[in-house]
Amino acid sequence: MVKKKKSILGRVIKVVLLLPLLVAVVWALLLLFSHGSPKDNYAHHLSVLTYNTHQMGMYEKAHQNRVIRYLQRQDADIICLQEVDVYKNEKYLTLPELRKALEKYPYTYFDFKIYNKRHQYGLAVFSKYPLSNKNTIRYSSRGNISNYCDVAVGKDTFRLFNNHLESNRLEIKDLPDSIESNALKQSAQRISDKLESARKIRQVQANAIRAEIQQSPYPVIVAGDFNVTPLSYTYLKIRGGQLRDCFLATSWGRWGATFSRRHIGLRIDYLLCSKELHPISTHIDHLNCSDHYPMTAIIGW
Repeated sequence: MVKKKKSILGRVIKVVLLLPLLVAVVWALLLLFSHGSPKDNYAHHLSVLTYNTHQMGMYEKAHQNRVIRYLQRQDADIICLQEVDVYKNEKYLTLPELRKALEKYPYTYFDFKIYNKRHQYGLAVFSKYPLSNKNTIRYSSRGNISNYCDVAVGKDTFRLFNNHLESNRLEIKDLPDSIESNALKQSAQRISDKLESARKIRQVQANAIRAEIQQSPYPVIVAGDFNVTPLSYTYLKIRGGQLRDCFLATSWGRWGATFSRRHIGLRIDYLLCSKELHPISTHIDHLNCSDHYPMTAIIGW
């Protein structure tokens, strides 16, 4: 009888110990894989596209620029771009050319983090609907930036956030150049230092974005490249308990990678929206013009 009681007690202890792990695994799977199949029974629809363009197609002129040609074909209502790079030299893509190529979007918002005699680099919003109250969310970063503006869609107004958060800035040279212990240790230290530095910067950025979201008088749509997975502090802080993840809410069981560099498939680009809004569908195009993939969501209300 004593042995039997000990056996039962041992099983109970194992279950108690394994339960937090099981909960953590389920929670992680819910964040990593989409798990919705929504119905479209809404009177109003808005299509929003987000895309880190990797320097807007790397200097290609408008008529041959693969990023621009893709955007023209998609015909989204709102386009949020990151890493927009336009030049003063007519040999490369210029800002007037970009405006002209996407002239069917009468409302635009350009917010450049880098602005000098050679080029301008930052964020862009192209919209079929009027934009107002344009503001930059400022924080210390070499090339990253966030902003927001209000979008008037008929009688409704939404606050749109466009984000490009701090990159880990990992490079080939960070990898060890040999398998000797010193080389491996130095490489591990370099990578660790970069990851920790970027994490701290993103934490500040996420806090700033969350503060602006909480102050918004309108339902919000949050787009952009967060440079982290859904299991990160940055994602969880920005999303909070108030926003829907458009990808997670649609298309059951998809992995949804948006970052494609060196065959690494990670979801680090996002479209989030307030709970008053309802994701109907989300589509990721495996377009090889950037190290990121563009993502489009249709939102209903």
